[in-house]
Amino acid sequence: MGHPTPSQQTHAPRSSADWRRAAAGIELAGISVFLLLNSTGVLPWSFWLDALRLWPVLIMSAGVRIAFERSRMPWLLLLGPVLILGALAWVARGMPPEEGPAKWTALSAERPDEIRAVRFEATLPGARIDLVTRPLASGLLVEGRSASRRETALIVTGREGGTGRAVVRAVRVRDRAFLAGVSDRWDLALPSDLPVAVTLGGAIVRGHLDLSAGPVEGASAKGVFLGLDLRLPRPERTVDIRVGGVFNVVSLFVPEGTPVRVRGAGLPFNVRDRTTNGTPSAEKPGYEVRLRGIFNVLTVATSPGQPTPEAEPGRDGSIG
Repeated sequence: MGHPTPSQQTHAPRSSADWRRAAAGIELAGISVFLLLNSTGVLPWSFWLDALRLWPVLIMSAGVRIAFERSRMPWLLLLGPVLILGALAWVARGMPPEEGPAKWTALSAERPDEIRAVRFEATLPGARIDLVTRPLASGLLVEGRSASRRETALIVTGREGGTGRAVVRAVRVRDRAFLAGVSDRWDLALPSDLPVAVTLGGAIVRGHLDLSAGPVEGASAKGVFLGLDLRLPRPERTVDIRVGGVFNVVSLFVPEGTPVRVRGAGLPFNVRDRTTNGTPSAEKPGYEVRLRGIFNVLTVATSPGQPTPEAEPGRDGSIG
């Protein structure tokens, strides 16, 4: 037998990513997370009625599929589930839980002597947190309350040099594992006379962080399905804000005229603002926001009751 000619030779098909299947899987997994939030009481079932108002997003997602399924950039099919899940996350922001914890427990922690700053840390799955800076009674580092179906809320405090450290934890009674219970609620205050740095992480966390009453040294948020409103004061020096993770919606509110610059990947990976009121500098300090991760939405606006700043050219989802 002779050897087959090149035209007769068969070639194994090249392996390639199935972007259509990946998009369907991401969409299914994301919707199942919202159903989990319904079944655990974090979101009311009426959430889906509100979500129906955004039905045009389904048409947009179908258009993305038609446009890119057979194109040279099939990975853009991932924009379809991003549009749908992003719309659902937007509706979910601020919605009250179906049935919250019934019993509140008062919490407070003493303020170490001669500290010059406060660092607040919390990593919470399935929780809601409201954090403010305001004047506290003398000798207090943290004050507030918590509500948990397991009734095991803790605040662990310490001191590192001139910084007071407050760590939020919730402990399961049986195995002492550090894990917040479903629908945990935290309503806490930090002293407004000290510079504050906040680190918040976890999964399925809704938060309202109003740090506008005192100086802020920095803030960081990283997790999955975080829905956060972060209200900041006018800084005396440029401050770093870091946002990372997947499927997060973060809104920054700053005083009118405060420069904010956002760095990190824009479309098609994230939806974000780029620059507001110019670039922060020594003469005009502001906020440098560093966005990491994918499928996140980050917006910048002025604080409620103040005029919205005029957007500069290029304030879109592009890469800065």
